[in-house]
Amino acid sequence: MPYISKIELRGFKSFGNTKVTIPLSKGLTAIVGPNGMGKSNIIDALCFVLGWMSAKTMRAERFSDLLFNGGNGSRPASFAEVSLHFDNSDGGLHINSKEVVITRQLHRDGRCTYRINKRRATREEIIDLLAPKMTCPGGYNFVMQGEVNRFFNMDPIERRKIIDDLAGVAEYDEKKQKSLNELQKVEANLNNVGAVLTEISTQMENLREQMETAIHFKQLKREREQIQGALLMIKKEKCSEKIAQLETKISKFTDEIEELKKRYQKTLEVKDKLNVKIDVISRSIDEKRASDVLVEAERSRTEINTLSDILKRTLDRKSALDRDIESLDAKIKKMSDSKTTDGETLESTFSKFNEVRNKFSELYRSLVKCESLSSAKNILKQINEVLNEISVIVARISDKIDPQKIKQMDSARAEERMLREELAGLQRARDELTKQIMELNAKIHEVQIKLKNADSQEKEIRKSIESLTNGRNLLRQKLESISKRERELETKIRVIEGDLQRLQIQREALSNELKEINTNLKKIGEVNLPKNIDAEDLEKRAQEIEAELGPLSERVNLRAIQDFRESERRYNEEKTKYDKLMAEKQSLLKFMAEIDEKKKHVFMKTFNEISKQFTQIFKELSPNGDAMLKLENEQSPFEGGLEIIARPEGSGAAYIGSLSGGQKALTALSFIFALQRYRPTTFYVLDEIDAHLDPKNRIRVAEMLQQFSKDSQIVVITLHDSIMSVADRLFGVTKENGISKIYSVELSGVGS
Repeated sequence: MPYISKIELRGFKSFGNTKVTIPLSKGLTAIVGPNGMGKSNIIDALCFVLGWMSAKTMRAERFSDLLFNGGNGSRPASFAEVSLHFDNSDGGLHINSKEVVITRQLHRDGRCTYRINKRRATREEIIDLLAPKMTCPGGYNFVMQGEVNRFFNMDPIERRKIIDDLAGVAEYDEKKQKSLNELQKVEANLNNVGAVLTEISTQMENLREQMETAIHFKQLKREREQIQGALLMIKKEKCSEKIAQLETKISKFTDEIEELKKRYQKTLEVKDKLNVKIDVISRSIDEKRASDVLVEAERSRTEINTLSDILKRTLDRKSALDRDIESLDAKIKKMSDSKTTDGETLESTFSKFNEVRNKFSELYRSLVKCESLSSAKNILKQINEVLNEISVIVARISDKIDPQKIKQMDSARAEERMLREELAGLQRARDELTKQIMELNAKIHEVQIKLKNADSQEKEIRKSIESLTNGRNLLRQKLESISKRERELETKIRVIEGDLQRLQIQREALSNELKEINTNLKKIGEVNLPKNIDAEDLEKRAQEIEAELGPLSERVNLRAIQDFRESERRYNEEKTKYDKLMAEKQSLLKFMAEIDEKKKHVFMKTFNEISKQFTQIFKELSPNGDAMLKLENEQSPFEGGLEIIARPEGSGAAYIGSLSGGQKALTALSFIFALQRYRPTTFYVLDEIDAHLDPKNRIRVAEMLQQFSKDSQIVVITLHDSIMSVADRLFGVTKENGISKIYSVELSGVGS
């Protein structure tokens, strides 16, 4: 079974602001200590965390009194928190956790929160979780301080109501009270409905004769309507025949239009296919026109034309350069011819001088390298001849040099040099142009070869384009012919649709007329006259009816039929209500009798079981004594109370009120234990239940609690050794500076 392994308190009543942990025994835990130390505050903490809603049951005026108030240097608690730690190893609590922690926290502003394993929860969730294993707030597993006195001071009615509560009698009382309330309502309704029935019967007798006259009047009117309906049926038949004829024509025109539309649609499909073919051919033509071969051929022709233009301009520039070069050549030649031609020119003399000087330099170098005298002499001889020649040349130069002439010659040479430089520049430009002309000719030749290679493919493509264009033109001619046929079909469809529309308008008019006839027939309803009756006979009978209706219409009360039937309907409804109410009354009386029987049965069953447990427990606590529970009225137990008769050991039988204080306490405890045995739980809290017992009876109660603790967890507050000695765990409670302190002693196994 699940059990509470420990209690944790913080800020609750006298336990201060620090967390206090109280480990509980799985069996019997005893809490001891002088009065006023805070023992019962532990019980109040248990009540608090288990969801008790009354502050007074936890010995406080208001919930804020449950918070630690401070004092002796300690600050007041801002909140009170109590947690119960359950060992759930066997899964008795339906939560997937081996430990379940239930917490309740209260703040000074009145806010209160519950948690299950730190998850925010509601009070109802906690009660639903614990209810199958331990009775929650208000159960008899909690016996608070002074409650033993309350039990033996109860009057017999209060005691019986305890049995009522355990038997669930309140549920039957609620059901019976509801039934009594319903019975009162039913009887009141029966009286009302009976009066209404009498009133309606009187009204019906007064309306009956008026109703019969009104029925005859309505029958005549109905016959007249039947005649009108028959005449409308004849008219409807003729109208339907005309509509049928129109339907035949409309159907014929519709079929014809449908056939034309099919042909028209087929024409459109052929036209679409032709357009697709034309589009395909057009795309093919565009693709061929955009083919690389045609593009390349066109590009080559353009390039040849461009290069030819450039070549022409380059040739023109070369021709101009040739003319300029020829002009400069002539000018330079003319300047050369104007020089002295009578032998050596000064330039040639200088040239000769340079040749002789160079010869002298070579001879001098040979002389330096000469190794024999004969060779040296020979070289010197040659040098001498050269020097003589130099002297002759120098003399010639001296004769020829005239300052004015030299100046003219320098100027002419400078001009000639400039002309020659210009000529050289023009020749270089001409050479460059010649090179460009050769390159252009080569490029043109290269492009012409490329154009020649693409020429055959180009012709094929252009021939294909021409063929495709011719095919497309033929398709376009065919498309035009089909388009003409399309327009003709469209015109024919419009004409027939116009005729069809006129027929449909006629049919619509007849249909509206037929609809109006049907509407009038619907108002008349079913026509029961013979179908082949003559129209003239019908007209004659209609006149007779009109003559009879005239006098009746002045005195007839048509509302009498409705009023009579309404009265009859109300009478039937009220009669049904009356019968139903009578049945409901009988059912309620029977149900209340059954409730009383069931209530008595469950009460007696509960009473007998508790009485049996009480007698047995009392004998255990007082071995030579005897006790019993007695109903004041056994035949009608709810009309009397419950007496407790006890014969404690060594005394005679007496009602509980006549016993001594200790005997009363022992008898009351037996009664409490009997209640607990009738509805056992896994957890009990007992606050000083042994206060009024003598030592011998305390030992017996202690032994009984020890026996109980084998199947349930028990927490008991006591001031006596008898219970302390059988406890599995003992706690002492004292106070230090106004704060309760806990001292724990583990006793389980000490006596073994």
